[in-house]
Amino acid sequence: MSWSRRRVLALGVGALGAGVAYRLIKGHGIAGHALDVINRIYGPQIARQDAATEFAYAYEEFVLEKGIEGKALDLGYWSGLHRLPYVKDVLGKIDDSVIDKFATSTNVIRAAEDGLPLEFVALFEPYHTPCLNQLGAFAVS
Repeated sequence: MSWSRRRVLALGVGALGAGVAYRLIKGHGIAGHALDVINRIYGPQIARQDAATEFAYAYEEFVLEKGIEGKALDLGYWSGLHRLPYVKDVLGKIDDSVIDKFATSTNVIRAAEDGLPLEFVALFEPYHTPCLNQLGAFAVS
């Protein structure tokens, strides 16, 4: 069977269309996955707050700054490949990173325990913003 340019183009356009449709219906990148992790670990009342969304987009930007690895990771979440068995194990390691960064970048512990509004100032990066560690700032152990 010979593949003509028209068939290859039609297949490519169809695959792109399916990817865009999936993205619109269900798919999301790293930011969406981060919100899913926050929802699963900290609960929907925390995940629905604007500060959680701000954190998710800041985390996505942090990962994308990692270069080609970050962009490949985002593509994995964007396309839904993170649901495949082997890929899920490899990409699942990002969940721990989201949990740690969220706890150190927001006042999630005080928000959950004391009912305070969730606050996000900046993504905690120990070499760039050591004073923004929310856990250390509030002396939470």
